[in-house]
Amino acid sequence: MQMKFLAAATALVMALFPAHAHAPKIGIHGGPQVDAGSFHVEIVPQGTVLQVYFRDHSDKVVSTQGWKGIAIFTINGKVQRITLSPGGDNQLKGVSAVEIPAEPKGAVQVTTSSGNTVQAKFD
Repeated sequence: MQMKFLAAATALVMALFPAHAHAPKIGIHGGPQVDAGSFHVEIVPQGTVLQVYFRDHSDKVVSTQGWKGIAIFTINGKVQRITLSPGGDNQLKGVSAVEIPAEPKGAVQVTTSSGNTVQAKFD
């Protein structure tokens, strides 16, 4: 009986207080931002160029030296793959074959210099 009550109470609390992401929805560069692993990941599309910025959960920049990645977005109903490579102190950069919308839908997968993989999903 007590377990049923605990399960019901937990479900009620979860329904009243929806999940809350730690990262703000808009990053400091003005792009959409999500949490991925131990990072805040912000994407900033500018025409066909995609910049992906990384910060830790204390909002300190994270070096992307030796990192690589790929962004996979659905743009105009077609899947676009954008290869990412270091483009600055805390960013990866890539060029798309088509113009990237301000808030693309898809994911960014990154492999750090230590071989860890992180995936950020943008809805």
